[in-house]
Amino acid sequence: MPNPEILSDFTPIMKNVYLPFRKKLFPMLTPLLAQARRGGPKRVKYGGNDLFFDVKVERRGGFVASSGGYFPDSKTAREKQGRLSIARTYVKVFVDGLALKATANKKSAYISAAAKSTEDVMDDWKLEQNRILHGDSLAIRATIGTVTSTTIVVAANPYGISGSGPGNLHLVAGETISVLSSDGATHRGKTTISTIVLSGDDATITYSAAVAGQQVGDLIVTAPPAATHATDNSWGAEPFGLKAIVDVENAFATFEGISDARWVAQKLTDTSVDELILMRLLNTIRARSGADWRADPRNLLLLTTTGIWQTYGNSMLGMRRYAAPTLKLKGGFTGVQVGNAVLIDDPWCPRGRVYAIHTPDTMFIDLMDFGHLNFQDTPTWRLAQTRDGYETVFGAYWNYGVTARASHGVLSGVTDTVNYSPVF
Repeated sequence: MPNPEILSDFTPIMKNVYLPFRKKLFPMLTPLLAQARRGGPKRVKYGGNDLFFDVKVERRGGFVASSGGYFPDSKTAREKQGRLSIARTYVKVFVDGLALKATANKKSAYISAAAKSTEDVMDDWKLEQNRILHGDSLAIRATIGTVTSTTIVVAANPYGISGSGPGNLHLVAGETISVLSSDGATHRGKTTISTIVLSGDDATITYSAAVAGQQVGDLIVTAPPAATHATDNSWGAEPFGLKAIVDVENAFATFEGISDARWVAQKLTDTSVDELILMRLLNTIRARSGADWRADPRNLLLLTTTGIWQTYGNSMLGMRRYAAPTLKLKGGFTGVQVGNAVLIDDPWCPRGRVYAIHTPDTMFIDLMDFGHLNFQDTPTWRLAQTRDGYETVFGAYWNYGVTARASHGVLSGVTDTVNYSPVF
C-alpha cells in the first residue's frame, strides 16, 4: 500500500504564524449546481433500487365532435418507463498525526488541521459537482491530441467536447488518472500527473510513470491508485449531466432507459447569438414539449459561458437597450431576463453553447449529501495503516436526471471569441 499523500504542509497552522482567517481566492461560481439542487420539485430519496418514473411520449388524441352524439374510440397516450440509478463519488484526506494533535488544543492553534482540510475539500466539492452536471456520466476530463512520448501528451477538450475550453480545466497535478481508448473500451494504463503547462487550449501533461500504447483521441479520466485497483476508474460511473440530457453529439439516444423520437432535447445551431435566436430556441421548446415556462421566467434557465454572455450584452447595446430586467435565482445568483427566461453565465460551461434547462422537469436523486463516510458511531477520522496520521473519506451518493427531455434544449456552434477561462 503506498504512503498517503499529505494534503498540505501544516507547519503554518501553529499559532505564532497562522492568521485567524482565510481568504478564498478560488471562484465558487456554481449557478448550475444551485438550480439543480433546488430548482425542480422532483427531489427524490434513493431507496436501495433504481428510481422508476413514467413519461408520456405522445399526445393522447381521440377528441371528436358529433352532431349525433356518437362517442369516439378510446385512446390513450403512449408512455414509457424511465429509470435512473445512483452514482458514488469520493475524495480522501490525510492529516499528519503531529499536526492533528498540535492543533486539537485551542491554546496551541487558531484552527484545527482537521477543520481546515475539511473546509478545503468542501470548497472543491462544489466545483466537482458543477463539473459533473456539465458532463455526461462518462467522466472525461480531456482528450489527447498529441502523444509526444509515453510520459508526455498534449490534451484539450474538457468534458470530451471539441473546442470546449482549456485542456486543464478539470485536471490538476498530483491526480491519479487512467488513459482509455476513444471508446473507453481499452484501458491503456494508470499514472499520476506530475506537471501541466497550458498554451492556449493545449495542456502539455507530464506523467510520473509511463503509459504505453497511447493514441490520438484517447480519453483521460480520474481513477483510484493502481495499488487500490489495477483498472477501476471514473469512466461511466459519475452522475448524468447536461451533456447527456441535451446530447449535441447524439451519443445518448437512449437516456434513462427511454429511446423515442419525442424523448429528445431541442437542438439549434448558430454561429451568433442574440435575443431573436434565443427566442427561437425557447419557442421551439414550448411548442414541441408543451412546457409553458412563460408564467415564471425562473423556470427556464439559459446557461452559457461568460464570453457568450458578453456577446449577448453587446447585442443589447446595439439595440440601445442599456439595461435589462434582472431576476434573483435560487442560491443568490442574478440573471438577465430574455424572452421570459433567465440568462446566467457559468465560467465552467463548455465554450460555444447556450443551454436551455426547464428546471421543473429536472430531478435530483440522492441517498447521502456530501459528508464523512462512517456508520452510526464509528469514528470519522481513522488511523492510517502505514503512517503517523489520520485519514477520512468523504462521499456523496446522488444522480441528476429529467422527467421530460423535450422541455430542454441547446444552442451550439456559437462563436465564442471572448475566452474567459477560470484556469491558467
